[in-house]
Amino acid sequence: MEETIQVKNKKFVIQSIKAEHEDHTTYVCSWSNRTYVLRVYRSGFAQAMADYKVLKHAGINMAKICFHDDEKGIIVFDYFPEDDCLKVLSKGPLPDIYFAALFSLYRFARFSKVALDWAPQNFMLRGTQMFYLPTKWEKLTEENPLEKEGIRLWFLGKETHSLLKRKGYDVSGLPMLEDTAVNKAMVLAAVQYW
Repeated sequence: MEETIQVKNKKFVIQSIKAEHEDHTTYVCSWSNRTYVLRVYRSGFAQAMADYKVLKHAGINMAKICFHDDEKGIIVFDYFPEDDCLKVLSKGPLPDIYFAALFSLYRFARFSKVALDWAPQNFMLRGTQMFYLPTKWEKLTEENPLEKEGIRLWFLGKETHSLLKRKGYDVSGLPMLEDTAVNKAMVLAAVQYW
């Protein structure tokens, strides 16, 4: 028998669990011959809805909310089939288009004084635009901009290798950049795309 989750009068058929977190579980589901991402919140539903509105107002590309159920704490988003940036990075260095799109998104974040979780698993390239997958953000400060907080993880240095291993990726065939090479690549990307 198929497992389903009901959101108001719609029954979503669960295809797989995409991610499990402390506060929510994310599923890939289908309804009416269309695929969606459905998040069931154990806590933090109201905050997620508020955060989504702030990020949308800031111009951050995100999956659109299609449906939500305030009583059950469920949000249904558009589904994007593209791989997140960490998965792409697990196959080798990212092409330049990823950095151009990331810094383009970062311009909106800086203008709106919004800091995102800059880790590559939280982003996905769709065409030429970068999309942010979670809804969590914090106020942008001197301590948490992209250039300080997460750009290092977008290059295949030791930190990224460690992250890939923790997430279950095989890193045996991947090149590993020395710290100086990662620092140089970070500076060059910031100069070229900022």
